[in-house]
Amino acid sequence: MSRDQTRELEKGLEKTGWRFFWVLKTSKVDKDDQEDAEHFLNESFLEKTKDKGLVIKAWVEQQEILGHPAIGGFLSHCGWNSVMEGALHGVPMLAWPQHGDQRLNAQVMEDAGLGLWERNWDWGPNSIVKGEDIEKKIVELMTDEKLRGRAKKVRDEARKAVGRGGSSDMVIRELVDSLTISF
Repeated sequence: MSRDQTRELEKGLEKTGWRFFWVLKTSKVDKDDQEDAEHFLNESFLEKTKDKGLVIKAWVEQQEILGHPAIGGFLSHCGWNSVMEGALHGVPMLAWPQHGDQRLNAQVMEDAGLGLWERNWDWGPNSIVKGEDIEKKIVELMTDEKLRGRAKKVRDEARKAVGRGGSSDMVIRELVDSLTISF
């Protein structure tokens, strides 16, 4: 995410008034990140949100975070792992796909009833999403009770599928049973 887009995301988060946990990435590989969040973010944003927001610039265990009862929504690039983890925990998602299969994943997420996807949002250098637009979508995500109910249904179905005797569990068991190991 460009610095200009990061500034707009700061504006959107601040204006919502909601508490937030932001895992800030400034490079594609976590270990390449050398700057602290304080050096990348606007100092006034950090000061204004210090009692309602937490910005982490390190790798985190996303499933643990999404499983926490305080998490009410998830703004995501829609990598497949993120979509699956959001589904497993029933966390309503706001899709902001970047590239590759992420648009398809966003479509699957939306079709399943797990979240929202604003198709006009892009990551290109010439198309900055304004803070006001981000604010509106976050507020919609956090206040849509029908969406929250659908996300819980997705969670229940996902847990049933991966649970003992569920569809995913059965496929894995059949695969393992069909493998023959020869030495």
